[in-house]
Amino acid sequence: MRTSIKLLAAFMLFAGLNPLRGQGRYFDISKNLEIFANAYKEVNHSYVDDLDPSKVMRSALDAMLEGLDPYTNYISETDIEGYRIQTDGKYNGIGAQGFKMGDFVVITDIDENSPAHKAGLKAGDAIVSVDGQSAMGKTEAEVLAFLRGFPGTEADLLIRRPGENKDLKIKLTREEVDIPNVPHSGLVSENVGYVYLSTFTREAARNVGNAIQAMKNQNPDMKGVILDLRGNGGGLLNEAVNLVNLFVPRGEIVAVTKGKVR
Repeated sequence: MRTSIKLLAAFMLFAGLNPLRGQGRYFDISKNLEIFANAYKEVNHSYVDDLDPSKVMRSALDAMLEGLDPYTNYISETDIEGYRIQTDGKYNGIGAQGFKMGDFVVITDIDENSPAHKAGLKAGDAIVSVDGQSAMGKTEAEVLAFLRGFPGTEADLLIRRPGENKDLKIKLTREEVDIPNVPHSGLVSENVGYVYLSTFTREAARNVGNAIQAMKNQNPDMKGVILDLRGNGGGLLNEAVNLVNLFVPRGEIVAVTKGKVR
């Protein structure tokens, strides 16, 4: 509170000495936005080919943010599904992951009770087509994009399964799929537990804590825990801090952030 009062007093003093400085900053922003708009209009009018406004603006946004730091990114409407996966651990799809092998993406993992699991898909199935669109030569990202969609919509898959003489047709209904951030945990010896944390999505720290408590209930004499972060793609900072709080005494500084927004 004392720091806030000092900052407020300093701001009021500074504003009193130079009341137009804040207005000048917004004027600079407005002026540069006008310059950008005029430049785009001129290019759009004079360039030999037609421009795609969405692509041009996306390139401009990416270039602007690229000059700041590696971690500031623009998330478009089409990218929001990937963002949900990173933060919430949820997405709309069939609940299967795949890996490119040869000409096709082959299913490697299937989430329990997911649409893929209910429809009978198996690890090793090669995805030949989705809703009539050939998957041959497509990347993992392209095929997974075919599989995603609104909950309740159907997907028609053509699958090539090892040992089968002909391709199989499978129909399934997309759902909202939860990706568990603690897919594996348990005692690896009498006194040592193991927890695999795949990503720092929402409730990650709570789920780790619950897994540890379950192992303690199983063996009250448990002495230590192996926390496996291999392959963890990161995620929410507050979940990482909450996780550290499970192991570090209260009052210890575990993270420092800097920015305009608290």
